[in-house]
Amino acid sequence: MLSALGYLAVPCILCFLFGILMFIVEMFTPGFGVAGGLGIASFAAIIVMQFLANSITSALIVTAVLLLLLAVIIVLFIRSFQKGTLSRSKIVNATSVEGDSSPVVKEKGKSLIGKTGRTVTALRPAGIAEIDGERMNVSTYGNFIEAGKEVTVAAVEGLNVIVK
Repeated sequence: MLSALGYLAVPCILCFLFGILMFIVEMFTPGFGVAGGLGIASFAAIIVMQFLANSITSALIVTAVLLLLLAVIIVLFIRSFQKGTLSRSKIVNATSVEGDSSPVVKEKGKSLIGKTGRTVTALRPAGIAEIDGERMNVSTYGNFIEAGKEVTVAAVEGLNVIVK
């Protein structure tokens, strides 16, 4: 197998290992793709070395082998994230949050419906109103309401207080 790569066998293997390492680094670090770009450049260097040292046939074979190995590594990695060792590590968040953001917000929202207050700022359609002596962010169903006008809470949708 190594003889098929010619006298550039060792540099090609080193570039392959470096490319795989850079792809792994890219998956675990935030950023804008420097490590991934280096991995791609490393794989491109292998193909160029084979094209210049041997022939286009050799470069095409190396390209096919690289793509096959990369696909197998990606499949194994994804499987490990889903069911293997990586799925039990701290980097994978397996918890889920269901329901309202807070039971307190839900109860407070229900108690606001029907109450009246005054707008502090103009609602275009969102702004600030004072309801029951408390300033809060409110919005309308798309209407413009001037500052200082009386409004009534029509609905509470999640954290959004809708007035009319």
